[in-house]
Amino acid sequence: MCVWIKLLVIAWCFRLTLHASDFLTKGPTRIGSVYKKALYRQYTDDSYSTEIPKPAWLGFLGPIIRAEVGDVIEVHMKNFASIPYSLHPHGVFYEKNSEGALYPDGTTGSKKSDDAVDPGKSYTYTWQVKPEYAPTEADANCLTWIYHSHGDAPKDISSGLIGALLTCKKGTLDSKQKRSDVDEDFILMFSVVDENLSWYLEENIKMFCSDQDATNQLKNNADEEFRESNLMHSINGYVYGNLPELKVCVGRSVSWHLFGIGNEVDIHSAYFHGHTLLDRMHRTDVLSLFPATFVTATMIPKTKGKWLLSCQVNDHVQAGMQSFYEVSACGSTASATEAPGKERRFYIAAEEMVWDYAPSGMNYMTNKPLTEPDSDSESYFSRDGGYLGGKYLKARYISYTDDTFTTKTHLAGSDVHLGILGKILTCVLDHADKIQHEFFLLFSVMDENESWYLEENIKKFGSSDSDPANQEFQESNKMHAVNGLMYGNLEGLDLCTWEHVMWHVLGLGTEVDIHGVYFEGNTFRRDGMNRDTLSVFPHTTVTVSMTPDNNGQFELSCHTGDHYEAGMRQHYEVKACSTVTPAPEHFPSTVRYYIAAEKVEWNYAPNRTWELEKHNTTLEESPGSIFLEHSDTQIGGKYKKVVFREYIDDTFTKRKPRLPEEEHLEIMGPIIRAEVGERIQVVFKNNAKRPYSIHAHGVKTMIQTLYYVNVLQDLMSGLVGPLIVCRKNTLNSDRRRTDIDKEFALLFMVFDENESHYLDENIKTYLNTDPNEFDKYDGDFMESNKMHGINGKLYANLHGLSMTENDKTEWYLIGLGNEVDMHTVHFHAQSFIYKMNHSHRADVYDLFPGTFQTIELTAGSPGQWLLHCHVTDHIHAGMETPAKHLFKLFGWCQIILPNSDMH
Repeated sequence: MCVWIKLLVIAWCFRLTLHASDFLTKGPTRIGSVYKKALYRQYTDDSYSTEIPKPAWLGFLGPIIRAEVGDVIEVHMKNFASIPYSLHPHGVFYEKNSEGALYPDGTTGSKKSDDAVDPGKSYTYTWQVKPEYAPTEADANCLTWIYHSHGDAPKDISSGLIGALLTCKKGTLDSKQKRSDVDEDFILMFSVVDENLSWYLEENIKMFCSDQDATNQLKNNADEEFRESNLMHSINGYVYGNLPELKVCVGRSVSWHLFGIGNEVDIHSAYFHGHTLLDRMHRTDVLSLFPATFVTATMIPKTKGKWLLSCQVNDHVQAGMQSFYEVSACGSTASATEAPGKERRFYIAAEEMVWDYAPSGMNYMTNKPLTEPDSDSESYFSRDGGYLGGKYLKARYISYTDDTFTTKTHLAGSDVHLGILGKILTCVLDHADKIQHEFFLLFSVMDENESWYLEENIKKFGSSDSDPANQEFQESNKMHAVNGLMYGNLEGLDLCTWEHVMWHVLGLGTEVDIHGVYFEGNTFRRDGMNRDTLSVFPHTTVTVSMTPDNNGQFELSCHTGDHYEAGMRQHYEVKACSTVTPAPEHFPSTVRYYIAAEKVEWNYAPNRTWELEKHNTTLEESPGSIFLEHSDTQIGGKYKKVVFREYIDDTFTKRKPRLPEEEHLEIMGPIIRAEVGERIQVVFKNNAKRPYSIHAHGVKTMIQTLYYVNVLQDLMSGLVGPLIVCRKNTLNSDRRRTDIDKEFALLFMVFDENESHYLDENIKTYLNTDPNEFDKYDGDFMESNKMHGINGKLYANLHGLSMTENDKTEWYLIGLGNEVDMHTVHFHAQSFIYKMNHSHRADVYDLFPGTFQTIELTAGSPGQWLLHCHVTDHIHAGMETPAKHLFKLFGWCQIILPNSDMH
């Protein structure tokens, strides 16, 4: 199939409405609602004279490209803009001359022509939908992907160059390339479009701002209000309900293809009011989206009406990320059917009362008072300096026995764990009698600054020192709670060994509400896999089942660093309630590892050649300069850290050398491998000068986890490594896997050196300054210490990711860290399989603090291919590296492509 795409520049209107003034009102120093953008448009032939109309609801997205398995896609692109641009696809096979991405990849000549098409020039990209890139049996008939320009991808995309690509199972498309299996399909992009990153920002200022000098001064000073005015919280480029013509029919199948793109703020919970969808065989009404997350979901509308479609992240709703979809009868007489069960009636009142986030006054995680000086909890529970002290007037749902609302229902048994939550409204299913316990947990940073009652709370609990505009005061009112309680004050999480327990985990809030919920001591079952950590986001819910087999009191906490320290930690207790004593577990063999914690000097980027070539810049002008350049106020790329390293025996005199296939581990400790039924014994020696330990996440099937020490500062100091638990008969005598050709472990994490134990030492060593006299809280200094690394390396300094064509490989992807640690890991030119209850295809995987995932990847097209996080700021900050795929000749001989080594 052939597609002719013209790249042109137009003025795009996000649309002005009554409630949109903060973002869309034009003024002397405000651009308003209209911006110059570069867009993809489709034409009938290479004359580029007759445009093919597209649906109005596509907004500024490019044309939809649809293809089936076995198809070859030829895209003829002509650049009518004034800047070099390209076309880079996700989800299809291509060779180096059709990648459409500009970076140092060892190619020259004709194989570089695709990287950026100059103004006035044309280029033809050839992509294939090979079977190994096809939707799996469990996937939807058509998978959602994107294409976009990839010169400087963040700036190109912010300028408008992005569209949707659908790859479908054989026989899904008709002769006009339309889907025959559904009545309608829609493409929706949820994105905070950052016009500050657009190539056309200066032109937009010149065209739309009457006071250009003042506006340019705001731009150059990175004025927060000016930058905020250029963040368009849009769906397909429309805001505040202006997205047109999303019309569907009752009873007719609709396929919704959703994706996110953008930056750290682009955490989206797309909520379809009034209807549910099927996403990878799961029923839901909310779809979670992140930068380069692609979702295909199916809906059969049941109820007529005009329904809201919105992102439920608090800030995004207020900023206009809302639209409507309309359900019409379309001649159908079908109506919503009533459930055959009985009617259940509840009597709920909303009542105001004072809520205490920690009624005991104690931090039960440390058994110390919450107001202990210099403790993590002090700022939330002290009333000194005008702080409010942990008690707030709030509104709660209260349950009553009848419509007189005079007698409250009695809170009994385990319901005490509900805390601030209202009564559970339950629809009982057939299998409910097999569940011994159910628990409901809301993880949310409750921002009392946004409460209707803030002024009353200041009057009641504050003082004349209370300043709502003060940043520290605002931070003290952000209560990192589980069911409205903090620091171990949630009661009632009691269960028994071998009981069937259901945990229902909920999320609400804003962009910071990325939660990695960790159950210490026991695993749960989710999507056919054993886990001990789950991710939850604003307006999403997760249900998992647990059969605890480990007695004791354990921690249940959020592993997002700031949330953990700010009190999002509770206890749950498992007791041996039965008189029957289970048979003792038998471990026929023990695997021993000798691991030491050692202090090192770590260099995040010893070679900056790739960085400078990619950005075509100098050391001073590179986006990496803030992180890697040494100055009087910047430490640079070298830091004192502590790492795990393996030794050959318990004398700890000879370190075990890393093999070539382990080169890529870099900052991480050795891979600990064991099979089910084996006991792991780690002999640990602390060669550092601080107390350290090793804590392991446990799993019971072939998934990867990791080991590390508990405290955020220990993690940021460098102590982390992977733990791989395998099925029986998977490992050989050298503890290597026999079922695959290669394995790789990758940690995507922003190492925040501001949180390291060694910050003062690094200031003293590399800045030759007394840390007590240095401003450690300067914004630029703090930013310079945030190292966006893959295994602790930036800008292609991670080596050892080499495969041979057709190698069967597995990648252990690990996410840890803080609120900024949302990472969408993209493999150029490859697709992979990840497993839930079933196998699914992707080329991007989402990682969050506490996320560990194994993916299966068969090495495809030879070349040096980019592997990176797709979050805008993380790309520019260096979270990318090339992976090398080698030719295989005659089944055994390998040759390396030219210029394949960046050492």
